Amino acid sequence: MVVVLALLCAGFAALGYVQGPKLSSAQVDTEQVTTRSGQQLRLFANQPLAAVGPDDVTITPAADFTVTTSGAVVAVQFEQPLLYDARYVVKVDGVTSEFDDQGSTLSYEFTTGSQPLYYLDRGETVDEIVRTEARGVERTVVYSAPRIQEFALLGTSAAVSTDQGDGTSALSLVSFEDGGVEPLGLPAPGVIENLHAADDGVTIGFAFSSTDGAFDDTLMTLNLDLGRDIVPVAGLDGAPLAVSNWFFVPGGVTLAAHNRDDEGVLLVDTASGAVTPLGSFASLESLSTDGTRLGVTNAFGPAVLSITDLADEEFAPSPIYGVQPLAGEFQLMRGTELVQHVVLVDYEANVFENLLVADDGSSSRELLRTVDHAGSIGDFSVSPNDQFVAVEVVPNVESSASDGYPVNDRSTSVTTVIIDLASGAQVKSVAGFALQW
Repeated sequence: MVVVLALLCAGFAALGYVQGPKLSSAQVDTEQVTTRSGQQLRLFANQPLAAVGPDDVTITPAADFTVTTSGAVVAVQFEQPLLYDARYVVKVDGVTSEFDDQGSTLSYEFTTGSQPLYYLDRGETVDEIVRTEARGVERTVVYSAPRIQEFALLGTSAAVSTDQGDGTSALSLVSFEDGGVEPLGLPAPGVIENLHAADDGVTIGFAFSSTDGAFDDTLMTLNLDLGRDIVPVAGLDGAPLAVSNWFFVPGGVTLAAHNRDDEGVLLVDTASGAVTPLGSFASLESLSTDGTRLGVTNAFGPAVLSITDLADEEFAPSPIYGVQPLAGEFQLMRGTELVQHVVLVDYEANVFENLLVADDGSSSRELLRTVDHAGSIGDFSVSPNDQFVAVEVVPNVESSASDGYPVNDRSTSVTTVIIDLASGAQVKSVAGFALQW
């Protein structure tokens, strides 16, 4: 009987090999795959495999990828973040064993996560940081306090700056889980602006101006893992760097900054202190969603600056409805695409139309316009996977009133509209601003 059972097992094993490789398991981070490039789906087969080529792989919905084979594992690496809350089917055809040419298909399905979004909703007496999602009705207040100026996400916590009412700012580390608040000491009494967080989850930065004049738009950083010391960022000459704009580059603690004093654009590795000059430009506008290019302006208008080879290319907004618009703020995406605020001018009728457009480099299409030319388009940001754009809108400029905050002030009627970039459909509107993906 033992011999018979052994023969049967051997027969089934041989049959499995004759039928071709089978999928035994798979591994993918359905949350990270929507926010970061280079994430992998790993398919584990039941036997060592011959090399798989890109022509053997089909992904639905379509996504750019590379594929490698090692032993019994096929690794499909996504070149850019995938769509939120989407069902993906990955098929690998013609998979064969290292030992024979009997082919089979490995197929795996997964649904990506729906990343939480956070925004600031200012009230008459108390301001709220609210968690929501791109679709749906969730509205969860994760932190509230009077006079919130800005916040920067650090996983399940945030760095929050508040207005003290005396012309100075306060900085705190707050927990969204238990509501804990840790005050963070500033180098001196002063004002915080342009507060951002790096992808490492522990590093923040901001521009700081002290009341005694010792610091003036000085870029500061704080690594929470190394303690609570807030330190100035040094420029090329080793002196503290005064900035007109700045932001962290995705994937690490390197930042891009526009030197207020000499209009130089710099890359600064805050871990090592290494400073790389990228050129002189009138302004630093945006960073592409893949982190490879910067949106800048020079004397002739907007331009795209490559971080890797320092090549810069000027561009004008593409025509829309057969009209060449006036250029405004823009956000670079992957490839040649960008989102831009443009203005169409009818000089005879003295009418100015504010539009937000998606521009592929040759033509533009409308995403949003103000109703009856009465409103205004403010700040906007594209999601890391180029799926949505969140744009701040004031419905009526004439009746608008400022909230009076000395830093990061907004109209009391500001709303944020979330738009699907592929279809142009408005999927959500919230009463608030400064939405963070």
